[in-house]
Amino acid sequence: MNLIRKWRWLVKRILVYVPFGIVILYLFLNKHFIANSYIGLPKPTYTKFQKESYSLENFGAPIKAGFAKRNITPFEFLPASLAGFTPWHHGWLIHDQLWAKSLTLQDKKGNTIIIVSCDLIGLLPDEITKIRSLVKNKNVNPDNIFINTTHTHSGPDTMGIWGFYAPISLVSGFKEKYLKGLRKKVAEAIDASIENLQESSIRFAQGEFLNRANGRDGNPPDPTVSTIQVLASSQCEKTCSLGKSYIPVTLVNFAVHADIVESLQISADFPYYLSERLWAITGGETMFIPGAIGGVQPKGDRSDGPNLARCLGEGLADRVMELLKNPVVPDRADISVIKISVSAPLENWRFSLLARLGVISDILNENGKVLAEVSRVRIGPAEILTVPGELFPKIWWRVKSKMRGNPKMIFGLTNGEFGYILLPEDVRSEKNKYHVGVSVGPMFGEEIDKALQKLTEY
Repeated sequence: MNLIRKWRWLVKRILVYVPFGIVILYLFLNKHFIANSYIGLPKPTYTKFQKESYSLENFGAPIKAGFAKRNITPFEFLPASLAGFTPWHHGWLIHDQLWAKSLTLQDKKGNTIIIVSCDLIGLLPDEITKIRSLVKNKNVNPDNIFINTTHTHSGPDTMGIWGFYAPISLVSGFKEKYLKGLRKKVAEAIDASIENLQESSIRFAQGEFLNRANGRDGNPPDPTVSTIQVLASSQCEKTCSLGKSYIPVTLVNFAVHADIVESLQISADFPYYLSERLWAITGGETMFIPGAIGGVQPKGDRSDGPNLARCLGEGLADRVMELLKNPVVPDRADISVIKISVSAPLENWRFSLLARLGVISDILNENGKVLAEVSRVRIGPAEILTVPGELFPKIWWRVKSKMRGNPKMIFGLTNGEFGYILLPEDVRSEKNKYHVGVSVGPMFGEEIDKALQKLTEY
């Protein structure tokens, strides 16, 4: 009888003290995130700009364009496991909303591409396949749908590797119910952008945005900022003599991690401030697509992260507007797409273990290899390469010098997120141990490099 009482006493204390201990541990490990949450994120600087009015005449080359967006903020799933940092932490509050934005472009011959930007850390290839399968419009080639993520470190874990962490993820961080809704919303945005196709106009701009990013030793970041801007028709809300008006959709391509905001709040990070600033100036929509961000971090005082995010986003917006004063205006905007499949062995034992544990989906094909795709997209004079991850700048510099387009762009984290993409020499240097640990392996980087080099020859 005494033994039973002792066991009851022990069980009661375990039931009380173990959860209490976990809460204390969570608070201790997340004191930095809690402090930043308390400080709060600054509001955007809404300067008194006179919004410009736009018309198709004298804007750019004729093209058909359609735009749509859907809200992908995990309102119903709070607290949500947040991605990009350890220890494991959650989004308890929402600072700004997350979006899936889709831009459909179609040239005079009917060639069509769809560019999608999602305020997320990344999507594994199986998620890309599932989203494409949900697109109802079957007149567009699924291979011409390019789904990109902004790589915000303050969004929900959509890959699974930021669940309970010690010293590798033991429990998946994503919620299948949220992912199911996410896939549906992204597909809806794609379908809506196709339906919204109308006569439009397109132009480009490119220049440098200096001293805003730090790279790794031997891998200096590319300071180039590139812009694609199209006009989307917007009906007057009330009956008026103006009829149709046009708003710009501005796509901004720049190489830097969206990992400044470190708090327990959900946020798109600096792309939020970029979008708000451009909306204040143009009255239009913004899409952000990261470039070769492998090992490329924002430059500035990390202790003042919230203000750094605002300054980077708004500074980038102002630079984009400066560049658009002298845009590249083509006569034609013909579209073409070339794709190359890349396969390589999975050399990272951590990824293999996570797949076996069910923390992430299996990224191996039936032949036991990682299968990915890289692409070259031409839109008039613009030349765009796409890669499924965080490309180290060294690879991009080698490829960029051989490209012939104007502007020359690299879309990272497109149609997959395989982590860091490094050359074997960067793996052997032992200067990038963290990045090697979050990569498929050196062979994958070598094969990506070869495929990109080949694409420049077409």
